Amino acid sequence: MNKFSFLLAALCVSLHAQEAKPADAKAAAPAPEVKLSGGAKAEPKTYFADVWVGKSIGECNVFQKNVQVINIQIEELKRLNIFLENALTTPEKEARGHDIAAKRAKLIGDCESMAKMYGGFNPLQRPGQLVPTKQVYATLISNEEFAKISSAGDFKADSVITMDDKRFQIKDTIVGQADLETFALSINRITEAKTRLQQLVDVQPKLTKDDDKKKIEKAIKEIQDELSKSLEEFKKARGFDFTAEAITLPSEAKLIVQLSEDEWKKANEGKAPAAPAAGEKK
Repeated sequence: MNKFSFLLAALCVSLHAQEAKPADAKAAAPAPEVKLSGGAKAEPKTYFADVWVGKSIGECNVFQKNVQVINIQIEELKRLNIFLENALTTPEKEARGHDIAAKRAKLIGDCESMAKMYGGFNPLQRPGQLVPTKQVYATLISNEEFAKISSAGDFKADSVITMDDKRFQIKDTIVGQADLETFALSINRITEAKTRLQQLVDVQPKLTKDDDKKKIEKAIKEIQDELSKSLEEFKKARGFDFTAEAITLPSEAKLIVQLSEDEWKKANEGKAPAAPAAGEKK
């Protein structure tokens, strides 16, 4: 927990302080260390494979929407199962059971369709991770701004994208793992600072103690300075101002799934041996 989160929590406790009761029980003694004979067990090897490549914003967006549809279906089945458990009559239980069976069959069929489309990726049986290799940063524009932009002689149609009936102008393209990580850290630093600042501003009017007021004023000033610095660095690095209404979209990405050792060996038959990732966590 950073010091600002800690300060916020402390201030909230100060606002809603209640007398704590002393603990009756003594602290439990630490569990004795257990040593296994035969030495440490070898860490299992982990194998990954690229099974699909998204080559455009559209392809990556369709994949992500397909995954969202599957996730919605899974959550709905969880909810229906709760209703089934709480059903009071036999007819109600039978009706809900038939509904669940139909929706489960559809979910399985949709996952099998995705496996055919995306190289074996199956959200139920073989989950994976979409890893961007190229991203675009696009800012929201109004209809008037779009009319002005599109009327320019050097306007390119692919410089503006439409998402959920909103238009965004591509301001930057980020390529390569190093630049993608640096860009993500920069965005996260700004958004997290904005969130912390808003939390403290929301708490500030509720404070009554002078000491608390001084602490939060100091914390707000420090975050404001930190945020200003991050915004300046962003503009210097990218050539334009950060905006909270901007979006970051993968324009190229690879879909990675985990393989068993047998699957990895089969996939690499006849190929030059390559060292797998040992103990790598996704």
